[in-house]
Amino acid sequence: MKQNLEEINAFWDKGCMFNGKMTSEGIFRLDGKMEGEISHRGTLIIGETAVIKGNLEVNVLILNGKLEGEVNAKERMEIHSGGKLYGTVYTPIFVIQDGGIFEGNCKMDANAGNESIQEDTGEAAVGRNNLRRLKDDS
Repeated sequence: MKQNLEEINAFWDKGCMFNGKMTSEGIFRLDGKMEGEISHRGTLIIGETAVIKGNLEVNVLILNGKLEGEVNAKERMEIHSGGKLYGTVYTPIFVIQDGGIFEGNCKMDANAGNESIQEDTGEAAVGRNNLRRLKDDS
């Protein structure tokens, strides 16, 4: 899904707070606080001021803020330099820029983003773009 990030369909400013379940599509930038579930068809951009707790199911996730929970990114997941993810990720492509923080579990393969978020597999810890395998698959 190739989208022009200059054409944001929806924007949620840092003063906004939401608790519950949200469904959206297109390109959505979220800079506020949210607790619950997000189901998004398209690109979800979590801004620098955002604090999210919950489960996300997206096509593409770009993380610049803080996220605690489970992510099912069907196409791609990116943690940018200010992004922090504490939780579980299922995605075929996982990019962590220098300064990005990931603590949790990750499953990456061609089908990873299409699997159930409930499935639990190996553990990994990433900090400052260094990946260290904690649990062997054998």
